[in-house]
Amino acid sequence: MPPQKRSRDRPAEVDARHPAHRPKSHHHADHRKMHEEVWTRERASAVLESPDRLQSEDARNLWSRVGLRPGMTVVDVGAGSGFYTFPASECVGPTGRVYAVDVSHELIDLIRERATERHRSNIEALISRPDQVPLPDDLADRVLLANVLHGVPPATVAEAVRILRPGGRLVDVDWKKESTPGGPPVEHRLAATEARRILEGYGLETNAEWDLGPYHYALMLEKKRRA
Repeated sequence: MPPQKRSRDRPAEVDARHPAHRPKSHHHADHRKMHEEVWTRERASAVLESPDRLQSEDARNLWSRVGLRPGMTVVDVGAGSGFYTFPASECVGPTGRVYAVDVSHELIDLIRERATERHRSNIEALISRPDQVPLPDDLADRVLLANVLHGVPPATVAEAVRILRPGGRLVDVDWKKESTPGGPPVEHRLAATEARRILEGYGLETNAEWDLGPYHYALMLEKKRRA
């Protein structure tokens, strides 16, 4: 893997908009602790891969909708147990690459084990930090933030944008800001309009917005090409 290059360019206005910087929004600061202590592999398998989720949140449909094709490179930020990672690996095929990154060593080990068992050599699972994804600039054709934007710090989003190539697309999936059978408390969620405003603050342009099943919405935003 080539040496990591990290851009220091961060839009100054982003931090003021992001919910992590609002008073009394302390759940964002505890994201790493939450991931490592709550999302064990047992809990991840039970919750993140439940039959209800398989019916209400269609990963294959998402990848088809965002134009994922053979040979592309994908980064799944906050990959969890690999719910979106493994369908992505099918779409990109042997000539493509899927990087699954997460702050939880336990979940990264789980993805690595499953990738070996399923003979998915195009998947690489990597430990990350909230402020650092260990991948180079402009790497990915698609970057996914699935059910994490409401609970990560601005630095994580900045890293997701950094590793996206110009012309590439960032895909955000999150819970609708309404009562649903599962998911985080409604007060912790972001409405689609708020999520779009946050992400556009990083220099992205909204390309599409749609419902992803009964409980989630999806946004697709493009990283501007350099002049």
